[in-house]
Amino acid sequence: MAKTEQTKKYRDYGNLMRELKTAETSRMYLFFGEEKLLMEMALRAVKQFYVSSGAESLDYYVKDCTNSELEIGDFLGLIGSPPFLSRARVTVIKNSNWWSTRAPSSPKELEAWKKCLDSIPDYCLVVFFEDKVDKRKKQMLDYADQVGEIFEFSIQSEEELGKWIRKKFADNKITIQSDCVSSLISRVDASMQVLLNEINKITLYCINKNVTAIDMNLLDRLSIPDVHASVFNMTDAIGMKDAGRALAIFNDLILLKEPIPKIRLMLARHFRQLICAKELGDYQAIINELKVRPFVARNLMNQARGFTLEQLERIYGLCFDSDQWVKTGRMEDRTSMEVLLSAAGKI
Repeated sequence: MAKTEQTKKYRDYGNLMRELKTAETSRMYLFFGEEKLLMEMALRAVKQFYVSSGAESLDYYVKDCTNSELEIGDFLGLIGSPPFLSRARVTVIKNSNWWSTRAPSSPKELEAWKKCLDSIPDYCLVVFFEDKVDKRKKQMLDYADQVGEIFEFSIQSEEELGKWIRKKFADNKITIQSDCVSSLISRVDASMQVLLNEINKITLYCINKNVTAIDMNLLDRLSIPDVHASVFNMTDAIGMKDAGRALAIFNDLILLKEPIPKIRLMLARHFRQLICAKELGDYQAIINELKVRPFVARNLMNQARGFTLEQLERIYGLCFDSDQWVKTGRMEDRTSMEVLLSAAGKI
């Protein structure tokens, strides 16, 4: 199998799709990252490219090592058979942890491990599908990059998710407004798996009802509530000393059957992030420290300007008190939240 001479480590989903379209092949892929749906999508694309239709039982094998150790001898046994009908025999090894907790611990073990990877024949493709990779294992990762290719599937940016959402709807000749795209991403907390479920649900409705355009009214009726946006608006109301509006937003969430403990938790988390944003005071630092998306960092910076650090800390303390009122039996869930919002609006 041919391999491009200049290989860049930590490629992404787009790189893989371009390689497969141009029939560029490899004998080993290392897949890892936070976005598991993208990893699964990439694995399906690899299977479709390398394995002939109807030959899956012969030329495609998955071994899950989550609850067992992958010995070198076992690995060599997995890669010994040539393909019957396909471009290559694909062996998927899930959670070998060879790049994390089960990495070679001595120079002798490392050399044996290197020979193991070197032994992958040209007619075989091995896909290591890992939950975790320790990037400090630089020597191992460098060698894996020489033998094959490394793909990291990171959480996607709002722009990337937006393109994906529009394409999924466009495939069914459905358009979606820009504000709806942002709202949909917020509703699912940017989880691609939940996002896909929402897209499929809305698409089925649109096809059955002959709807070709999605607006906010339709999104509000069909999709899960945008709790993040509601918490953000609730915080805005608190900042403007408008406890009535904050309570109205809270009541709307109750009508949508959102659990009160979840609302309280999200409000507390939001104020904790605002405290961090206030202390950091830098857009990039917020992204790095809080591990949030750029648009979230922008919103946190802008909203934090409307509060002093002391106000944020006092309101965050109220969130803790509200939780304790419920746990100690002093108040019911709903009453504790109403007291919290009323008190926060006066700080």
